[in-house]
Amino acid sequence: MKVAIVIAGLIVVVVAALVAIQPSFLKPASLALVKKSDIFGFSPGMTFDETSKLISQRRYLCRRSRDSYTFECDINGAKVSVDSDEADVRHPIWRVKAELNNPGAQDAAVKSISDQFNAQALKDREGWTWIVGRGLKLSYDGLALNLVDEAAEARLRNDEAKR
Repeated sequence: MKVAIVIAGLIVVVVAALVAIQPSFLKPASLALVKKSDIFGFSPGMTFDETSKLISQRRYLCRRSRDSYTFECDINGAKVSVDSDEADVRHPIWRVKAELNNPGAQDAAVKSISDQFNAQALKDREGWTWIVGRGLKLSYDGLALNLVDEAAEARLRNDEAKR
């Protein structure tokens, strides 16, 4: 019995030493590849109720546009608009746009965004794009960040074309 206690104690000491030396030792491998997929906590796919709750919890200064499911917010000097699908009963977010007040040098901003979202930037004629999350496209044109659920955006365009 005493031997088992000593061995258990040694195992605990070894694990504690490993965690002290390498903190990621206990982090699940699935978390290592998790990518950020939100802007100020708003992410495409969130329902209207989840969005309202986030605004209340974080005490964001937001107003809802009349007769629509769009929020306009002022957060840390950025003008953020959150667009939700009006036809779906849950009104999920399909786009988050943040117009930055003072973005600074574009190269530094692109590197910072790449680091935050753990994604590689792709240069195109309109600016920079990243693929983040599942089916989400982040773009930056030097002044604003746009995070869009591409499938929802395409569906909304098709619905508008039918009208």
